Amino acid sequence: MLLDRDEFLVTYDPAKTDTKLLVTTINKSGYTARVVSGKKKSSAMVMALPQGFPLLDEALAKAKAENKPIVLDLNAEWCAPCRKLERLTFSDPKVKALLEQVVFLRIDTDKYTDIAQRLGVEGLPDIRFVLPDGTIIRQLRSFQDAESFAVALEQLLQKVAPKQ
Repeated sequence: MLLDRDEFLVTYDPAKTDTKLLVTTINKSGYTARVVSGKKKSSAMVMALPQGFPLLDEALAKAKAENKPIVLDLNAEWCAPCRKLERLTFSDPKVKALLEQVVFLRIDTDKYTDIAQRLGVEGLPDIRFVLPDGTIIRQLRSFQDAESFAVALEQLLQKVAPKQ
């Protein structure tokens, strides 16, 4: 099982387990943990870039002015799959060239917790593809290899390309 690409479930007895300790242990291992009680469904992906955050507002203004899509990389320093994504995928020559054609914004979710909350980030890495009008059209969760990420970027760029 590739834990950097898959989600896994930990079932436990809350009467016998310290939930905070469990989450902390999983986070220290480099994975993202969230507690789901079964009473509440997970929130749906936000469909538009929230406004009122200078970091996002500047990226959106640049995207509109240059007619480029935005690629948001929501990450954290402690996230092992995020570091692997940076080391193996974002450094790939083809991916680098494609990222130069978009507004690429990396957001540390520990530093910008308000943005992460507003976007409904539930796990890392979380990559969002955003059109120049602010519409979020795709979400990629978990590690992406260079080849599949390049294909996804090409598809994004085709959506924004001027019509001939």
